[in-house]
Amino acid sequence: MRITQKLSYDAYVNDIFKRQEAIYRLNKQLATQKKVNAPSDDPVNAHNILTSKSLLSRFGQYERNIGTGLAHLGVAEQALDRAKDVVMRLQELAVTASSGTANSESMGMIKKEVDNLFDELVSIGNTSFDGRYVFSGYKTDTVAFDASGVYQGDANVQSIKVSPTSTVVIGVNGGEAFSGSGGGTDLMAAVSALSSALGSNDAAGVLAARDGLDAGFSQLSNAVSDIGGKVSRLKAANSDISVYTLELESTISTLEDADIVELITSLKSDEVALQASLSSAGKVFSLNIFDYI
Repeated sequence: MRITQKLSYDAYVNDIFKRQEAIYRLNKQLATQKKVNAPSDDPVNAHNILTSKSLLSRFGQYERNIGTGLAHLGVAEQALDRAKDVVMRLQELAVTASSGTANSESMGMIKKEVDNLFDELVSIGNTSFDGRYVFSGYKTDTVAFDASGVYQGDANVQSIKVSPTSTVVIGVNGGEAFSGSGGGTDLMAAVSALSSALGSNDAAGVLAARDGLDAGFSQLSNAVSDIGGKVSRLKAANSDISVYTLELESTISTLEDADIVELITSLKSDEVALQASLSSAGKVFSLNIFDYI
């Protein structure tokens, strides 16, 4: 009989401990409003939650990459638009100089303005964003052009990761846009040639420089158009990320968030059951069960 009583007592104690643990777990879930607070609560769901949160973090980084890329391209586009304005003015000056109506004094004034515009074009080519030169390729800590308009960067273009499998180029190579590397027109050289032709009253040289300016303007326009395509790709990628992010957040919420009404109901039920167990144990063993817990 003493063994049977001991077993019964142990059964009551174990039942009380389990109910206390359940009440503690439910109270913690109520406090955090999460049904999984530790891997031991639900190993499978805990793993799925960690996996989903890891993916969500990666998509957050892609979203930040896209934001940086759009800002970078915005700065480059503004710079190229300014460069186009400068070239348009240079074209106007070249037309005036080649019209045959400009005297030596006028040619000197035109040359002075051309030289100032050349310096402005070099300055635009050395545009920076967040402390880095936009048109220098990977050599972002090096000015893209020296004072003579010679390209100092490399032939690379920067790109960013926008998904686990996709990257988008956000760089605009100054060697291509301004100096015509890869078979294009060296716009900087065309402006320098215009200045030299003006200084020597070389009408043929002015006409040749006009052709270079026209080709250079088209080159800049193409670079701006290319930026538009990159911006569209980034915005499309950002739209996809927004969809994936919402899906992941919904999945995490389903796996992790607690049903408060259900928790309160379960907690009240377990508290009633605990009190019933304590009362029953006290009656059966004619003692205060807390003396043994």
